[in-house]
Amino acid sequence: MKSLLDKLGYRSGVTALVWRVPDSRAPQLSPVTVGGEPQFLLAFVRDRAALGEAADEVLPSYRRGGHLWLAYPKKSGSILSDLSRDAGWERITRAGLLPVTQVAMDEDWSALRFRFRDEIKKLTRTSAQA
Repeated sequence: MKSLLDKLGYRSGVTALVWRVPDSRAPQLSPVTVGGEPQFLLAFVRDRAALGEAADEVLPSYRRGGHLWLAYPKKSGSILSDLSRDAGWERITRAGLLPVTQVAMDEDWSALRFRFRDEIKKLTRTSAQA
């Protein structure tokens, strides 16, 4: 079975920024390299308020060609949230980023990878063009 970092496309030695990791996920993310300019960003956002904070603190570090993942609570999980796969991401999409990939992290968390529109070779979802 693939590790969480493998699912997210993390490569050993790549500099990472991991923001607000829940204690339950920390052991799975411990092999990441921190420090320097991050090429791999992963932020855990419980709700739209936390997403706004992540937009202010994490998005400025994202560079084209890197990995930007935003982890959010699953509707079927034990954490209540006003975010879902299809709703609540306006702060991110207004910055020109669109969701391109979704990964199930565990029973409580999923993650969406975002990229700038001009990084996406082919848009396949009409909702992604908002």
